[in-house]
Amino acid sequence: MRHAIALVLGLILGLCAPDAFAQQAESDVTAFRRLRAEGLAAAQVDDLTTAAALLAEADGLIPNHPGLMILRARLAVAMGDPREALVHYGRYADAGLILNLSRDEAFADLSARPDHAEAVSQIINQIETNRTPVGSEAISTLFQIEGASIAESVIRDETHDRWLVSQIAGRTIVALAPDGTISPFLRPHPEVSGVLGMALDARRGILWATTTPLPPAIYGEEHNPRFAATLLEIDAGTGEVMWVYDPPLNGNDRAFGDLVLAPDGSVFVADSNSGDIFRLDSPRSELTLFVSGVFGSPQGMVVIGDRLIVADYSSGLWQVPLTGGSPARIPAPSHASLIGIDGLITDGDSLYAIQNGVAPQRVLRLTLSADGRAIDTVTVLAANLPELDEPTTGLVLNGELVFVSRSQWSDFGPDGALVAPDPAPARIARLQLDHGDD
Repeated sequence: MRHAIALVLGLILGLCAPDAFAQQAESDVTAFRRLRAEGLAAAQVDDLTTAAALLAEADGLIPNHPGLMILRARLAVAMGDPREALVHYGRYADAGLILNLSRDEAFADLSARPDHAEAVSQIINQIETNRTPVGSEAISTLFQIEGASIAESVIRDETHDRWLVSQIAGRTIVALAPDGTISPFLRPHPEVSGVLGMALDARRGILWATTTPLPPAIYGEEHNPRFAATLLEIDAGTGEVMWVYDPPLNGNDRAFGDLVLAPDGSVFVADSNSGDIFRLDSPRSELTLFVSGVFGSPQGMVVIGDRLIVADYSSGLWQVPLTGGSPARIPAPSHASLIGIDGLITDGDSLYAIQNGVAPQRVLRLTLSADGRAIDTVTVLAANLPELDEPTTGLVLNGELVFVSRSQWSDFGPDGALVAPDPAPARIARLQLDHGDD
């Protein structure tokens, strides 16, 4: 048993992200992180019963968190409870996820038990099935962008018959003509660092964009005081920055990323660092705090009816009334794992989720219930494809999902330095959305 305890500790500590000890208000995300940290601390002093209880409580707060499912499985092996371990390995497999079982020593212990051979075999088979490529016949490359830039967002500008792509390391926005010709769009501005989210208000002629000094954008200029998280109001015709909106509080600690334009012209901006969401009611008004203390890392957002739908990278999908109020988790099928969603897109009926925080990275269709307030089915439209390399965001156009399928994030290190001397191009792909229909 002592060997098993040491083994499980060595295996599970790596599953705990550095932010597990971050102090926030006691939201679901904060409580999850606290319980996970307390559970690991209990395991370190050999109190495995307490550890198991704490992790089970955390599991109830954020459904089907991939790391926690494996964590609970390995802890159960250390406690000599193979049936419990098989439950959690089975949950992980049923969520459509993959894992290198040959390197999982806890699973190897289970595999050596002949009385559980059938259950072990089912898990192995399911995980191997989860490795099957999906969507290869429906995905194709629309454009490629040479050089090291990190493509983050792509939008369509019908008025000028062009695509616009934001770049983080490139610190700009480029325009792509129908023939693939790439030209500069965003005019130079001293406060622009990495450009992330974009939303086009064609009626007003405004392109909204967020800029944040992420490491790849400011590598070598880390102490430049002019860089901060801001919302940009850009002339959609000329690319000139017309106005810069600063966050109202703690601007230097912000990381503005995704944004969405509501039907009334208001703009919602997600801060992936603090978890806050801000709202701009109209041009030249001020950013105001819309949601705080709930999310761990809000990413993609869409508006459906009277609700803002938010993909929290840490905890899944939530809905918030546009008029304000408490966010509520969106119910999903019991097997679904919706952690690690970066891009969220809607065609007005379904949601399309670009999930890069799990293995495999994948594109999902989320079919909503009749009232639009729950997810009825989850369909994998693309997974295990070479075209998917840190995919980010996109849009639905003419029955296709056009999205950044290779962003180049994997070519940069945590400090922002380029780790691939000659990175493959960033790729904008299109995915036929009817190929996953029965």
